Amino acid sequence: MAAEIMGRVQGAFERLNPRERVMVMTLVGVVIGMIVLLPLYLLSTSISDMKDDNREIARVLRDIGRARTTLRQRQAEREAAQQRYANAAPPLGSFLEAQATEQTLTLREVTDQPVKVVGDFRRRHVRATMPSVELRPAIKLLTSIENSRYPVAVERIQIEHFRGGDAYNVSLGVIAFDRQEEEAEEDEDTSMMSAAERRRRRRQQAGMAGPPAP
Repeated sequence: MAAEIMGRVQGAFERLNPRERVMVMTLVGVVIGMIVLLPLYLLSTSISDMKDDNREIARVLRDIGRARTTLRQRQAEREAAQQRYANAAPPLGSFLEAQATEQTLTLREVTDQPVKVVGDFRRRHVRATMPSVELRPAIKLLTSIENSRYPVAVERIQIEHFRGGDAYNVSLGVIAFDRQEEEAEEDEDTSMMSAAERRRRRRQQAGMAGPPAP
């Protein structure tokens, strides 16, 4: 059967004139080319799409990795801050005097400022002056305050220089944050909550994401 069909095709081809034979050969070549090249084109396109998808997946994985690293870093910072806030600062006047004594400095006009409540925290504030002191020990004092294990920070500093000398008048303010004590009585809706949950709810109500930076 196949031989008979091939014989008919060959006979029809031989009856064509030279111009028609060229056209038929060209058409056959185009068909064969499409049969061979089309799968290759489709395969190449598929591979290119796969490469694009792989690049996109790799980019997303990198973004997730960076986000995970950032989240871990923020979590570590938050835990460190929480640990620092667990160490309640002593009375600021006494704390400041002790730090000044280590640098052989003498405080004057140590004044406690009004206490303020910030979310779940109580902010204490003290101001003091150091007349006629050298600059180096004053800077060491500021550094020791900032590096303290307590949640304290320098809130303000003012330095006045005397002409023709190495003496300075230094005024500074120091603040500390203390966690608020839990209320002895809670309403019926919150009586069964844990202390952490109550603190989280109050932070949300106060519009805060965590403890204030000292």
